[in-house]
Amino acid sequence: MMAEHTHSALIEAIEHAGEPGGQAALRSEQAGVFTHPSAVLEATTLTGSEKRAFLAGWASDACAVEGQPGWRWLSGTPTPVRVDDILAALQALDREGLH
Repeated sequence: MMAEHTHSALIEAIEHAGEPGGQAALRSEQAGVFTHPSAVLEATTLTGSEKRAFLAGWASDACAVEGQPGWRWLSGTPTPVRVDDILAALQALDREGLH
């Protein structure tokens, strides 16, 4: 389970992701919290909107792996993930009505 301090920092980073420098802060707070998009979907401490913001930030070009357009690497996570997995997680949120 995510430590309360880490959870609070992650929520704050998600809320400010659209501000200047916000994506960098979001990636910093995500480091080591979730290693795969499916873990974001399973998180009981995040709302649907927070999950969507988190996944959208991860899918963004800011996390793109150079020369590998189908992969995203979230700073602080051990390996890159397929952008298709991130998009599938976003679609799962849509199916569940978690906006």
